[in-house]
Amino acid sequence: MRIRLPRVFTRQSETPRPAAAAVPLHNPAADLPHGALPLDVALQIARKALDRHQNANIHSRVAMYFAAVDLDHALRSLVNAHDHQQET
Repeated sequence: MRIRLPRVFTRQSETPRPAAAAVPLHNPAADLPHGALPLDVALQIARKALDRHQNANIHSRVAMYFAAVDLDHALRSLVNAHDHQQET
């Protein structure tokens, strides 16, 4: 005797979901700071960020994520401060 399962319990094919549009991590038109930090302050922020993440575990995705975000912020602040100093 064969048991026939109702349709609700059978495997149904899933319709593929459309891929999400790519969103850049940085948009210079929208993400630029309004004012620049003094160069010595930006350099201090960059040095502290380097000190914080110098022993980060390269095999940890979480550690690398936090290091990347923190160092990206420090580098952008430093470059912005340098460019602002060059303009004045």
